[in-house]
Amino acid sequence: MDFHGCNCKNVTITEGIFGEIWVDNKDQIFIDPIPKTIKSYTLINSNRMEIVLITWGATIVSLKCPDKYGHSADIVLGFDNMTGYSNFITNPFIGCILGRCANRIKDGHITIRGKDYELTKNDFNGKHHLHGGTNGFGRKVWDSYITGCSVVMSYLSPDGEEGYPGAVLTTIRFKLTPDNEFDICMRATTSKPTIVNLSHGSMFNLAGHGAGESELRNHKVLLNCDRWTFADYTDPVPTGAIRGVGGTVMDFRIPRILGEYMKKVPPGEGYDHNLCVTKDGQSGTSFVAKVWHVKSGRALEIYSNQRGVQLYTGGRLLPPIIPEFLSTYDLLEDIGESEESVENYKSDNEDSEEEMEVEKHYKKVITIPKKLEFLLGKHGVRYKKYCAFSIQPQNYPSAIHYSHFPCSILYPGQVYYHDLTYKFEVHLANYM
Repeated sequence: MDFHGCNCKNVTITEGIFGEIWVDNKDQIFIDPIPKTIKSYTLINSNRMEIVLITWGATIVSLKCPDKYGHSADIVLGFDNMTGYSNFITNPFIGCILGRCANRIKDGHITIRGKDYELTKNDFNGKHHLHGGTNGFGRKVWDSYITGCSVVMSYLSPDGEEGYPGAVLTTIRFKLTPDNEFDICMRATTSKPTIVNLSHGSMFNLAGHGAGESELRNHKVLLNCDRWTFADYTDPVPTGAIRGVGGTVMDFRIPRILGEYMKKVPPGEGYDHNLCVTKDGQSGTSFVAKVWHVKSGRALEIYSNQRGVQLYTGGRLLPPIIPEFLSTYDLLEDIGESEESVENYKSDNEDSEEEMEVEKHYKKVITIPKKLEFLLGKHGVRYKKYCAFSIQPQNYPSAIHYSHFPCSILYPGQVYYHDLTYKFEVHLANYM
């Protein structure tokens, strides 16, 4: 049910309800979890662009735009309901705000002003910290309202959340313009020195969110980056070395067909790498990247004021394993003998031996990994590895550990800001 909206010149905003989620009230003892309403906001301009946002993680649920034939398609990954979004195993930060610190922090450990902090380790088999932790900004319910032609969302992260020092107030303004630009303006302040590095995790396939790997590989990519933060192929966190992209698979200074380069990236997982944006002394917003899909004619340009950009092609979209837990009943049945069938023929020692065997079998069974073959996305679409790309402007990963990386510490009295713009176009003929 829609409540109210805004009708600006050539852009309309409609507020509604997407669903609800049950949230634990950790500050009060003996209080049951309470449902919290997740609002939705639908932004539509006169060029038939349509964007749906929700207050769960400041997430972009869908983004529809026409191709060169006038056919509209949803070009971002997402889920139909809160069941899909709330599961942290099957929703790897799709479409949400990434924070309090986007990307990885080595060993989940930071030191600020001589004091050590241990952060949640939720990446690389529990070794590193990723995108603000298991319950980072992308898994919070944001306050929201409409102002003018924009939707504003805010979240107050308490001191100590996911291990970070300081209470951080973050505000995001979303604005769709009549000329197909989508602005995401992020601001943050803190009560104590802390790390802030915000980005957005929308995953795109310009052929349509269900087009899959075959069409992803047909995208052309141009990046305004002449260096990259080198990462050993056995570990995704940068080593601290900064290398030129020339003569490597990181060189997108001229347009490259994504599929031809993805297969060359060791160890075969595609791109999940940070590159250094060429700023030439500019401190404001500048061109970061352009991606286009020739067949549909859809193109996306990205602008940001950040020094780095993560290029990700979905190689880690699926979790590596999911424990498959079986009930005690299942385990006893699996052993093959019921209690009644052996009761009259066994001694007390045999009883103990069987109990030990059951326990041994139980421990063995619950550690059997179950591989996830796909994520069930919107409208029943199966999202598999390499089905979409994400280009995430941000600071360099794990910048707190390297003095020559741009500083990622925010101090009280300072305002962190990240201005991010997606500009959508349609090319009627082959382009570049």
